[in-house]
Amino acid sequence: MKHFYAISLFIGLHCAFSLSLQARETKITWKDNLIPLMGTVSDTVFIDLKNDPDFKFVTNLRWFQDPELALFGIKTNTGSLYIEPLFHQIESFVDNISIVTFEDFQGAINDKGEIVIPYIYEELQTSSEERIAFYEGGLWGFFSTSGDKVIPATYEFVGNFSEGLALASKDNLFGYINKQGKVIIPFQYEYASNFENGQAQVEVKFRAFTINKKGMKISD
Repeated sequence: MKHFYAISLFIGLHCAFSLSLQARETKITWKDNLIPLMGTVSDTVFIDLKNDPDFKFVTNLRWFQDPELALFGIKTNTGSLYIEPLFHQIESFVDNISIVTFEDFQGAINDKGEIVIPYIYEELQTSSEERIAFYEGGLWGFFSTSGDKVIPATYEFVGNFSEGLALASKDNLFGYINKQGKVIIPFQYEYASNFENGQAQVEVKFRAFTINKKGMKISD
């Protein structure tokens, strides 16, 4: 189960606040399976310590905490409500998708506030190249950003998509799959990295070398 930093934030009338962090699973409050957004999110909006420790927002938006609910939402710089305070955490919008948490499970919303992935999964990862990794029954698969389960949960590990390929593992060996789940480079490596500039670092029997996107060795 993915662990998040739980956030306890107390906001004064003039934005004075104190912040305490504790490593544990986070939760959100949910109402009638709807998340009312008061506009369209066109920029990154999030309460996400990992990616934005200073809570800086763009497009004149800022987070706030409802003092009674102790939940977070988003307001404009003029104080108008943009996203109602329903969350203990909402992650960055990437590919117009945000991962949020409900009780012990995670789901995803799009930038219109619509549910894209229901709140039934143990863990979801931030979208990469319009693919969202999900964890179910001890294995990993991928959703599309439209909420279609395009790659079933069949892998022990998956990395982010990079240059059209994602690192994945089966039987403790690594290989690479494409966005439709087709195995492009077989599961044969004891160690492997994501592709960057058409190359990846792999290792077999403690011998490291570089491969291209066809799986061919190009250098030691």
